[in-house]
Amino acid sequence: MNTLRKHGILIFILTFIWSILNGNFRLSTIFVGIIVSFITMYILNIIQPHQNEQYNYNTSPFLIFLFLLLLFKNIYVSAFKTIIHLIKGEINPQFVSTDTQINRLWLQSIVANAITLTPGTVTVHMADNAYTILWLYPLTIRQKDIKNHIFKDFEDLIKKGDQHA
Repeated sequence: MNTLRKHGILIFILTFIWSILNGNFRLSTIFVGIIVSFITMYILNIIQPHQNEQYNYNTSPFLIFLFLLLLFKNIYVSAFKTIIHLIKGEINPQFVSTDTQINRLWLQSIVANAITLTPGTVTVHMADNAYTILWLYPLTIRQKDIKNHIFKDFEDLIKKGDQHA
């Protein structure tokens, strides 16, 4: 019951994703999705039994919605920028490094995955509040400018919505 209270929103989201992946929202599919979500949360609590703020996965559904909107916007904008750089022949892949102000590992991972989903960038390493990113068309090598070009929007949204970030 403690898992339900602590991770209720995450269980709801996992059940919703389960139903989407199954292609229907029948009662039986939702029921199985809830069971799979509970099992997932149970295994997660076994693997990471820590009860400190680092492993608190509760977040606002509104924040998740805004993050997904921002992610889709960045995917489309970056796709067009990448296509333009490809057509002009301005592709010069380089590894760049920058730091993040986000302290919680799971939120850092979310930002790293968002960077990778955005065309033209791939997060190749994440450690000690820093990212190493493969950037197809680097516009700068200064750390602050790298952050502004690649993931500042994601980081700002997460910091705004999470008091521990």
